[in-house]
Amino acid sequence: MNSFMEPFSSHWRITKDGISKALGESLIVLDSSVLLDLYRVTPSARKEMINSLHTVRENLWIPHQVALEFHSNRVEAAQDQLNFYNETCKALEAAQNQALQRLNEFANRSALDAEEKRDLKGPLEQAFREAMERVRSHQGVFDLTLGRVLNDDPVLKALAHLLDGRVGQSLPEEDHERALGEASRRKEARIPPGYKDRAKRNNSAGDYIWWEQTLIMAAEIRKPVLIISNDEKEDWLNKRIDFPLGPREELIQEMNQRADVSLRIVSFPAFLEAIKTNSSVPVSRETLSQANIARRQSEERSKRIICSRALVEDYLTFMGRAIGRYEEELKRNLVERGKITDDPDGEAILESDIRRVEYAISMYRDRAAKLAEAIDGASSLNGNLALRIEDDSLRLAVIKRMREAQAATPD
Repeated sequence: MNSFMEPFSSHWRITKDGISKALGESLIVLDSSVLLDLYRVTPSARKEMINSLHTVRENLWIPHQVALEFHSNRVEAAQDQLNFYNETCKALEAAQNQALQRLNEFANRSALDAEEKRDLKGPLEQAFREAMERVRSHQGVFDLTLGRVLNDDPVLKALAHLLDGRVGQSLPEEDHERALGEASRRKEARIPPGYKDRAKRNNSAGDYIWWEQTLIMAAEIRKPVLIISNDEKEDWLNKRIDFPLGPREELIQEMNQRADVSLRIVSFPAFLEAIKTNSSVPVSRETLSQANIARRQSEERSKRIICSRALVEDYLTFMGRAIGRYEEELKRNLVERGKITDDPDGEAILESDIRRVEYAISMYRDRAAKLAEAIDGASSLNGNLALRIEDDSLRLAVIKRMREAQAATPD
């Protein structure tokens, strides 16, 4: 062991050579993000990915919780990919409409005649039309339909062969209840892993449960653990300037304390790069590209908020009413300001109130617009909306309303 490097493995990325060495001597643990991403790539890329996993099959193992999450979410993973094409076309149509509206405004203000307006808009309409046609043509490369996944799933068949006899046992009932309690404690104390999932309505303890199952397995076989995962949340990986490095130091220490072995975490693309370099199994550049795209999409999906349409529409209604109330207050304040004479202090107080109200109106309008945009771009997941909200304050506001709704719902 290198005493300068190994004790501080949380702070550096494992090299390609290091991954190759670890693949031969470690318990290789796949998480559900890797398995579900097989539904989000082309048939040729999927074949190369599964063939690559077969090269390390003797060391492969997945926790029972990972297998459960895969089976629970595989249909939605395929639907998510199908939705992706439709959402892309919807986004292009929205961009086209916005661009054409601006051009119409320009044409009207510039007093362009009908022919000049057509000449201005024609190339833009043609470009969007061709782009949407190409997106739809790429959809034909994707071989999975919802019917095929339900009735004759090729991913399920391939994984059944790959992972036969390589799935861990579930926790006994008493241990499972204890793990749920520990997961809850860790979420509140922000102890990894799993605390980044505390806003989830379902399976918020999943990460901790499969981590516990992995610790038990590692302690039994006493082999180093190499986790292959596309989950790059900060409750798994140490990050610097938003770049993932090694596993969280707390996870390394817990693995060492419980099983007396080392821990490394690598992404699926990094695993494929190592296979490409050190085995005869072909891994094309296109497959690596798709793996990286799927990894980035996994990160995007981890930022989504899954909530009911009723909740977000209720929030939009609340904001609309708030805007109305503040606008009425602003009108009254403006009337009062017009009446003030020779009262500098009263005018200063009123100006402060006006600025406060104007800020509230601006904030709620901005939030409502961003939430409406998120709703338009959301996909459907188990009857709920999968919202991606970039604005942190709005995201936290939605999560807060979700928690309040959960607390108000009887068990």
